[in-house]
Amino acid sequence: MDAAHYLALMDLGRLTRLPRARDDEYEDLLALLLDHGSGPESRPLAAAVAKGCLGDNHLWQDLGLPHRQALSDLLREHFPRLFARNTGNMRWKKFFYLQLCEQAEIRACRAPSCGVCAHLAECFGNEDGPALGTLSVSAHL
Repeated sequence: MDAAHYLALMDLGRLTRLPRARDDEYEDLLALLLDHGSGPESRPLAAAVAKGCLGDNHLWQDLGLPHRQALSDLLREHFPRLFARNTGNMRWKKFFYLQLCEQAEIRACRAPSCGVCAHLAECFGNEDGPALGTLSVSAHL
């Protein structure tokens, strides 16, 4: 699907309300995504995904997407080289930050491999849950 389709699925208003205090992280994430984008139409998606990483929820939720698969589809289609690097299906936000740590040659994990790390479930665990738009609607009922 084209970039406009994915942007239409997102809650862009939610993205504008995310904190601006971490602009340096945003710029690093944006550069990572742009380095792996499939073309010029990837730029607005990269900006939205980078901004969504600054939220406190799962990335797909902060983007306002209906489920994690929509985010995975977006990344597979518009950032295929980056998508292909997530061979273990790590949570996307954690995966992006891991990529930034590897670029900076920072060893973020104290365990010798993810398989023996005490925080394995935090990186690879289930991301089921309602879309945040659904939560906000039901909270007002």
